Parts: sequence; C-alpha cells; structure tokens
Amino acid sequence: MDPLARQELEEIYRRVDARIAQTGVECWLKSKCCDFEKNEHRLYATSAEIAYTRERHPDPFAADSVLCPFWKDGLCMERDRRPLGCRTYFCDEKYRDALEAIHEEFHQEIQDLAQRHRIPYRYELFVDALRGPRRDR
Repeated sequence: MDPLARQELEEIYRRVDARIAQTGVECWLKSKCCDFEKNEHRLYATSAEIAYTRERHPDPFAADSVLCPFWKDGLCMERDRRPLGCRTYFCDEKYRDALEAIHEEFHQEIQDLAQRHRIPYRYELFVDALRGPRRDR
C-alpha cells in the first residue's frame, strides 16, 4: 500500500474511533460479537482495508476455520488494523442505527481514498479475502 494511502486510512480510522466513542457505546469484551458465524454476521471490508491488513500479514491464512484468524482466546489480536466493519460492530443493539450511519459515512471516505490512490475497489468478505491469494500485487 502506498505510504500516503496508508496514512490517510489510519487517519480515517482515528476519526471513526473518535466518533464511535462519542456515541457512548462500549465494548463489553465478551467476545460474542466477533463470533460472526454464531451471530450470523458477515464482515465485509474494502480492498484498501484488506491491502492494509495484508501489509503485516502477507501470506494467506489457513482455511481451517470460518472464524477471523485474528480472534484468539476471545480477543482481537490485530485491533489497530481491523477494518471499518469491525470498528462499527458492537453487541449493544441500542447503538445499531448510529453505528450503521457512521459506517456508511466512513465507508464512502474509504471508497474515495481507493479511487484517489488507484486501488481497485472491491467489497468482500474479510476473512475469505485473508484466506485467499493477494490481489494487490
């Protein structure tokens, strides 16, 4: 990933996290949210976000589980590079509408970032993308 694109994505993530903090929602650290299969939740990410994660983890992960490869012992081991979908997904249903609005706003910014930096735009299942071959080379 281009260093400027990386910097811009990290700034978007900082602003996302600040906006989420303003809502008052809190992570209960129960690890229930992250069990996407159990919750029938599908986590999508943009190609820019996948490229950002792949910088640190360039090799495909094994397909031995449908769970996120960063979810270990009920905790996320890659919180700083987690995609927008992880950042805006919480167990507390009363914040759903506010978090979905934040997601949509910043998803558009990530789409715009991809266009500015000529990153081919895709929106795909995050875990599946991490298990497949890199497409950003």
